[in-house]
Amino acid sequence: MAKKLKRIIVLTLAAVCINLSLYAQFQTELSEILTAEVNQHLEQATSLEENKNFNEAAFHVNRVATIYSMNGFPNKAITHFEKAIDLYKIIGNQNAQYSLYSNIGMIYIDEEDYQKSIENFNKALKMARQMNRKTDIAAVLINIANAQSQSEQYSKAAKTLEEAHTLARELNDHRMLRNCYSLLADVYERLGNKEKSTEYFSLYTAISQKLQRDQIRHRDAQARQMVDKAKEKVDEIEQIKEATEQELKSKQQILKETEESLESIEQISMERQMEIDLLNKEKELKDITIQNQKLVRNIFVLIIIIVIAIAVLSLYNLRIKKRANQKLKQQNIEIAKQKDLIEMVNEDLEVAFNKIEKQNRNITSSINYAQRIQEALLPKDETLSSLVPESFLYFKPRDIVSGDFYWYTGYGHPKAITKQEEPNYIKLHGLNSNEKGFLISAVDCTGHGVPGAFMSMIGYNILETTVRKGIVLPNEILYQLHYYIRYLLKQDSTDNRDGMDIAICAVVDNGRKVLFSGAKNPLLYISNGELHYVKGDVYPIGGLQKEVQREFTLHTIEVKEPTNFYIFSDGYTDQFGGKHGKKFGTKSFKQLLLDISHLPMPEQVPILEQKMKEWMGNEHKQIDDNIIIGFKIIPGETIS
Repeated sequence: MAKKLKRIIVLTLAAVCINLSLYAQFQTELSEILTAEVNQHLEQATSLEENKNFNEAAFHVNRVATIYSMNGFPNKAITHFEKAIDLYKIIGNQNAQYSLYSNIGMIYIDEEDYQKSIENFNKALKMARQMNRKTDIAAVLINIANAQSQSEQYSKAAKTLEEAHTLARELNDHRMLRNCYSLLADVYERLGNKEKSTEYFSLYTAISQKLQRDQIRHRDAQARQMVDKAKEKVDEIEQIKEATEQELKSKQQILKETEESLESIEQISMERQMEIDLLNKEKELKDITIQNQKLVRNIFVLIIIIVIAIAVLSLYNLRIKKRANQKLKQQNIEIAKQKDLIEMVNEDLEVAFNKIEKQNRNITSSINYAQRIQEALLPKDETLSSLVPESFLYFKPRDIVSGDFYWYTGYGHPKAITKQEEPNYIKLHGLNSNEKGFLISAVDCTGHGVPGAFMSMIGYNILETTVRKGIVLPNEILYQLHYYIRYLLKQDSTDNRDGMDIAICAVVDNGRKVLFSGAKNPLLYISNGELHYVKGDVYPIGGLQKEVQREFTLHTIEVKEPTNFYIFSDGYTDQFGGKHGKKFGTKSFKQLLLDISHLPMPEQVPILEQKMKEWMGNEHKQIDDNIIIGFKIIPGETIS
């Protein structure tokens, strides 16, 4: 539980860092805080260098370079990395030189200066060879091959990758092999060798699946180990509790038997005393006539005998009671100890249960707070109804937070926007003075729950930033979204393949045209009782890219009569249900929309909800986030 909570916090902080990274692209200078930090490091570096402490001086210069690199100042970062290298050369620290040359190489790749990138990677390779570190040699060879491939030096890239591949196989490093196979598949495809490209892509797929299986098995083993330990602890506590209760019952039984024994002894003693008294009296009656003279003596003797008997019996009873009391006292002490032990165990269990309950509350509270953040980020329902009065939004997250999200906004030249429209429109000075329209999109991110919500925050910010830069054509928006997702997640140099599917529409020319582009997700529209289905491109946003530049198709739909438009994710069509546990399916979804298209848009939502509820029944749970957006366009009428 604690790990999961920590993961949520890390994801949230990462989202903030992504936003800051986007913001930094539009800055020209560091903030005052960062400038003060840079100056402090430089002052310390100068003082340390004057005192011949080159190692610590290099550390502070390296920190300055890192600050510039993280905040979008590549040239200043390179200058300070090179200064740090000069200091490390003085003390002969080859490991530090290797790392810094690699950092410079990565910056030049981001800046698309591949020749300088290769030069710095070669210097890092020289350091790695001198230290005879095969893992570092293989890693830097893969970076060189990546730069060569980016600069269209495919033959050189293939040769470099073959050497890296040999080292990776020798080291049996599966992750490094996966990177080699991915780049080799791309390079040989560029060289026209389809056979080798297919072979290496198959190897890449196989080793990726193996790594995923290994990771899943490792996580499952850890989970099973934790569950087994918890069960063992609970079983041990239950055994102690049962043994203690059994021993307590046994001792209580012994105590009861002792008390009953004492009562029995007392009863027997009384009966015997009565018998003795009775015999003595009978003897007195029989001998009264014969032994009258001895009466006084006999009485005296009798009294002595009675007193002695009583004394002996009392002493005997006293000793028995004393022993029984001591034994009872010892048993009470042991019972009290067992009781204290049971109370301690119960207290430990209660503390553990309270801790687990608190962790669950904290995790749920954190996710609920993330939900409020996501809801605050997404546009309001009133905005959609103000842009298109005849519209609806069907949004059903699987978990508390969602990997699906929606985004819409009006846009136009300031002169074309009225004061009533201003809250829902973005002003763009680069458009014609009479131009305006609105954009609407439905987005399905990789994953659902917290990871999907994290991706949705990234996608939302990129969409908002792209449109505010004046880019309003759907296919160009998708290109920008794809570029920034791959750039921010460093998918050119890592194995990250996260992304999103999206359908986006632009309504222009006062509702007479609808422009559409889709990354895997389609557009469905109904006019005069006839359904039309426009497929999106087969490529997603982000993930593996084999082509030189990913381009998206722009579809133009002429709206000549009132038309219903629908954009959606695959959550509704992929939901399992029905008598045979099958998917709802695209065909059934098309027919459902066609059957309800004659109704006003808001009245279609309850039908969609009821149909899905009946389909799932009580046996099936929701497997993915669901989003459907419907809007009706009437040509010639102002959309506002």
